[in-house]
Amino acid sequence: MMAKRLLSVLLALVITIILVGFFLPREVLVQRSITIDTSQETAFGVLNDLAYFNAWSPWFARRPDASYRLEGPPQGPGAALVWTDGLGAGEGGDEPSGGEAGRLRISSNRPPERVDLRMELGETESEQVLQIEPAETGVEVSWGMRMRFDTFDLTGRYIGLMLPSLVGGDLNRGLEQLKAFLEQSPGALPPRPEGVEPSDFPGAGTRQP
Repeated sequence: MMAKRLLSVLLALVITIILVGFFLPREVLVQRSITIDTSQETAFGVLNDLAYFNAWSPWFARRPDASYRLEGPPQGPGAALVWTDGLGAGEGGDEPSGGEAGRLRISSNRPPERVDLRMELGETESEQVLQIEPAETGVEVSWGMRMRFDTFDLTGRYIGLMLPSLVGGDLNRGLEQLKAFLEQSPGALPPRPEGVEPSDFPGAGTRQP
């Protein structure tokens, strides 16, 4: 009798979770912003060129063994930054053998005020937008991340509820690092890194080899 009652409670709980899941949003947007003492053109020049991304990315330091490469045009729509997990050396001992872990691609832009991106992490995709607007002291840069979930992706919808707490801190940290990076070169576009190896990016010397 007790087992049957427990089973009924569990069944009712599962049905409730499923029903609630269908009422959760299918689209979630997380956005943060910061004021930076620089020009709109300079900020756009950095954000529209993925060679600069690891100089301010909040995720770069978390992947000390990853390998990065640029694909497509140097800047603007079609430009992509691809990273692979460094899981050891390949056959010749020179190249990392890890597979592709992620891809960030510029999907569109509107100079000098907006850059739209798409990030792919395995089977997970997110749309991101970097908005640059004039402010009293420089520009206000907003970084937004949007995720969409299929009708029957109830797990994704529940994850969407936690998305602000999962990525909000990263967006804030990335914007703070972008501010520090841009304000190191007041009135000028920082030199463009020539490669995508970790040693080519500012601050890389403080990371573990």
